[in-house]
Amino acid sequence: MASTGKDRLLTVAVAWLALLSTCEANTNSTSDAEAESLREWRTLLKNQSIVQSWGNWSVCRWHGITCNEKGEVTDINLAEEGIQGKLDDLDFSSFPHLLKLDLSHNEFSGIIPSSIGMLSKLQYLDISSNFLTGLLPLSLANLTQLLVLNISQNEITGKLNPSLFPDGTEITKFGLISIQNLVLQDTSLTGPIPISIGNAKQLVQIALDRSYFTGQLPQSLGNLTKLSSLTLIENKFSGVIPSSIGKLRNLAHLHLYNNQLSGSVPNELGNLSSLITLHLANNNFSGHLPPQLCHGGKLVNFSASNNSFIGPIPESLKDCPNLIRVRLEYNQLDGYLDQVFGVCPSLNYIDLSYNRLQGELSSR
Repeated sequence: MASTGKDRLLTVAVAWLALLSTCEANTNSTSDAEAESLREWRTLLKNQSIVQSWGNWSVCRWHGITCNEKGEVTDINLAEEGIQGKLDDLDFSSFPHLLKLDLSHNEFSGIIPSSIGMLSKLQYLDISSNFLTGLLPLSLANLTQLLVLNISQNEITGKLNPSLFPDGTEITKFGLISIQNLVLQDTSLTGPIPISIGNAKQLVQIALDRSYFTGQLPQSLGNLTKLSSLTLIENKFSGVIPSSIGKLRNLAHLHLYNNQLSGSVPNELGNLSSLITLHLANNNFSGHLPPQLCHGGKLVNFSASNNSFIGPIPESLKDCPNLIRVRLEYNQLDGYLDQVFGVCPSLNYIDLSYNRLQGELSSR
């Protein structure tokens, strides 16, 4: 009986060792694939400066490469290294555990390969400030855990495919479901903002500045209740500001200047109690300014110059304690200057020229 017990213990021990061996083999095979891919990339990069620091030791010790305790590559951070090459020289399929990829401020050229969508665990992707061209691959929609996407300052063309964003159903497993920061500034992207962007409800920042976007702003933006910053500077957006934006109680920064927006600014903007900066300048707006612009008392910087606003300056600006800068020049505003601003102790710049205002500003 004792011998049988020992035999069973020996059998269990052997089985446990076999299982550990299998796990180690699997881990090593994954790590080997990652290492092989990085070494192949090193060969393609040839004699660039970053390669000089990548010796024949473990890739986990290479500059810009971070591994977890299992030896799996989780972070590739090679920003501002002056690297020249193409993104598809790196075999993205070899990095199933990658959480962060930062190749910004380099000299990568060519397209964004569709294989980048194989980085299924990726949370942070920054390939801004390169020389990338072509379209945004639809495979980006496979990155359902992605929190930050920054492709700014590249020559990316085409339109934002509506399928990049979730379809709005509760069971959706496709699209940028987790995205919080969407930064596509200084590109050649065109076309409208897809209605489906309103289904990416974790969004905190949308920055589409200095590109070629067109069309009307979708009402679905009002679904993004976590949104803190919406900057659409220097595009070709037209039509009216959707009243649904008034639902964005967390919105602190709304920058719409240098577009072709028109019509009246909705009074619902007065509901934005968290608003710090509001820029409406250089559009084709008309009608009255919203009466409750400083409803939350947090407004710091406000511009609405070079439009066709009429009527008085909103009385809410009389008690706006954090207001520092106001630009309302080149409109058709009227009223008396000595009644415009009251308790604004921080105000240090104001331009009300080229309006129909009378009198002088109070020195108090």
